[in-house]
Amino acid sequence: MSRTLFTAWRPDVAGQAALSGLRDRIVAARPHDAPGLSLRRPDQWHVTLCFVARQTDDAMLAAVRIALGHAAAAIPAHGFTIERLAFWRHSGALVALAAPSDTLQALCDANRDALRLAGIRPEDTTTQPHVTLAYLERGAPPQPWIEQVDCTDAPLLHVDRFELLFNAGGRYEALGEWPLTGSALPLRQSQPGLF
Repeated sequence: MSRTLFTAWRPDVAGQAALSGLRDRIVAARPHDAPGLSLRRPDQWHVTLCFVARQTDDAMLAAVRIALGHAAAAIPAHGFTIERLAFWRHSGALVALAAPSDTLQALCDANRDALRLAGIRPEDTTTQPHVTLAYLERGAPPQPWIEQVDCTDAPLLHVDRFELLFNAGGRYEALGEWPLTGSALPLRQSQPGLF
């Protein structure tokens, strides 16, 4: 079986409504001479938590599912807000960046750590949680108008579960879903200084 697997949070109906309002602001703010804007559909919106693998088999998939159950048990349900928008020229992505959230980052880290403990080496982890709302031309020049879109009244986005997804050709298909059942954030491991 050949599937690009990743873990992700997807917004519920209320979250999609909040992000739709932000998307509408983007459309309204876009200057007429700006590069073309290709909007992502609400069913495509997600925050990638951890990129698992490009190739897998049934045994690995079973191990991934068990590992993700451990990750879900370690993190409580929580919320985050959108801090600002950004344009990533290398990919052409117009992204909504999450405001700093220890809990959302801990969810990303818990996915990575649980997979590693199961002997699965994730291909990529998330250090800047975001939702891709649209694409512009890849390599387009900086777009200052994007950073001027107001996100200060962005509502809280509720995170109470995450999914194991793969791209099934323009849409994402879930291979599993885990509710967050942790009661508190895990303690951060600190490494003593060498000197």
